[in-house]
Amino acid sequence: MGYTVWGQLTLPQPGVRPQAGICHLWAARIDGAADYQALLDQEEIARAERFRVAGAREAFVTSRGAQRLVLGRYLGRPPAEVRIARDCRHCGRDHGRPYVGGAPVDFSVSHSAGWLLIAVVSDGLVGVDLEQVSGSRAVDDLAGRVLGPAEQEQLQHVPRDDRAAWFIRAWARKEAVLKLTGHGIAARLSGLEVTGQVAVASSPPAGWPAGAIHLRDVPAGPDLRAALATTVALTGVLHCGPVLRLIEAGT
Repeated sequence: MGYTVWGQLTLPQPGVRPQAGICHLWAARIDGAADYQALLDQEEIARAERFRVAGAREAFVTSRGAQRLVLGRYLGRPPAEVRIARDCRHCGRDHGRPYVGGAPVDFSVSHSAGWLLIAVVSDGLVGVDLEQVSGSRAVDDLAGRVLGPAEQEQLQHVPRDDRAAWFIRAWARKEAVLKLTGHGIAARLSGLEVTGQVAVASSPPAGWPAGAIHLRDVPAGPDLRAALATTVALTGVLHCGPVLRLIEAGT
């Protein structure tokens, strides 16, 4: 066990999946990309080398390596044997939500402000998003495009100094929902109401889940907002890690 800004960490035993209603949340620093480099396959290494911005390259390497480590822990496989697919179930292109075919768990990935988050559940689907709180000017510019009419009205009642954090919380919730559904930009953010315990979509696109999408905020420090969206209501979140311990453990 250890303690980080995300709270007390627990390292799940190999092959032990999250209990029903529990989300396992793994956090890793992106600046440790060198530790994950050897876990990538040749195609991923070649793709990483094409990134011109160092931060983007580090995020890619950390994300791909950490996904293999974490999924391998649940599946009882070495990282090299974890095959993660990303074909979009809506259009078939290679930009969909990640998954391992036939795996008994679902997962989602997000990164921002030097952190990577991987959320894992064993019941239903999950989406996770992490965002950094921006300035109030950016909020004013984006609110009309991201928030629906009711959300814009709520924002007007928030004190000016608190609006950036309120807006980013709503944004993270919306992005978590779209990562769960896999729709991305095909769904309008302004048509998604996320201020309650469940997401409400007006005119949802084809393939939208028929059941409720539950929302849960994750404490992430004063300058970050993190959110989970799940098709099964959560009763708890278990913070897992450290991710790099999985390299030492073999999976």
